[in-house]
Amino acid sequence: MHVHKPSHSVQKPNVVALSSQEAQWVRLATATNNLANANTPGFKSHLVKLINTTQKGKEGRVVHFVSANKSLRNVADGSYRQTGNPLDVSISGNGYFLVQTSKGNKLTRNGQFALNNDGELVTATGSYKVLDQGNSPILIPKGVKSIVIHPHGGVYADAVLVGKIGVFSVHDQQEQLRSLGDNLLDPGKQQLAISAKYYIKQFGLEDSNVSSVKESILMIEILRQFEHAQKIIDEQEQSSKKVLNVSSKNV
Repeated sequence: MHVHKPSHSVQKPNVVALSSQEAQWVRLATATNNLANANTPGFKSHLVKLINTTQKGKEGRVVHFVSANKSLRNVADGSYRQTGNPLDVSISGNGYFLVQTSKGNKLTRNGQFALNNDGELVTATGSYKVLDQGNSPILIPKGVKSIVIHPHGGVYADAVLVGKIGVFSVHDQQEQLRSLGDNLLDPGKQQLAISAKYYIKQFGLEDSNVSSVKESILMIEILRQFEHAQKIIDEQEQSSKKVLNVSSKNV
C-alpha cells in the first residue's frame, strides 16, 4: 500500500500502520460476511473502498491515514438456479421484492416463497408477507392445482389472476439502502418506484453474486497487509526501546 507524504510532513510509521490495520479489519469483516452469504439467494456482495486521508497533527504536521471510506454493494445479477418449486422466483434486472415485516415494509432479492396458513404468499425464511404493487398481501385460494407466475409478476391460480408481485426500485442502492440481516434491505426515506426494467422467472432462484474464490483470495491479501502493518508497528516499538535504553545509559 503506497502512502504519499509531503516533504514538509513528519509522521510516525506506526500511526499509518495502525490506521491501515483498522481499515483491513473492516475489509476482512466484509469479505467474511460475503463468504457467509455465498449460498443465500439474491444476496449482493460488498466491497470496501479505501482512501488516503490527512489530518493536522501537533505543530502543524500533516499526518496521513489509510481508512475505510465506504462499503459498495455489487448490484449485478446472480446466476439463475432452477429448483422446480413453483413458488421460487428470481428477478433479473433492476428491482426488489417488497415484504411486510413487524418493522415496516422492507426490500429483498430473495424470491424463495411459500404459503402461510391463510394462503398468503410469504418468504420461506421469516414468513414476511410478499406485497403486490399496491402494498397488499397476495392471497392464493385454497385447493388450487396450479400456480403460474408471469415474467412481470402476475400470479395466476388455476388460470385466474389473483395478484401481481410488486417489484420496486430505489434511486440510491449504495448509501441509503441499508442491509438489515435476514436478506432484508431498508430503503430508508427513499421513495419506492415500480421498476420498469425487470424480468421474473418462475421455478428457480437468483443465486448470490458472491465469488467464493475471489473472496478467499481477497482475505489472503488482507491478512498479508495486516501482517505487514504489524511488522512496521513491531519494528517501531523495538526502535523506540533502543532509544530509551541509550538515553537511560547516558543519564
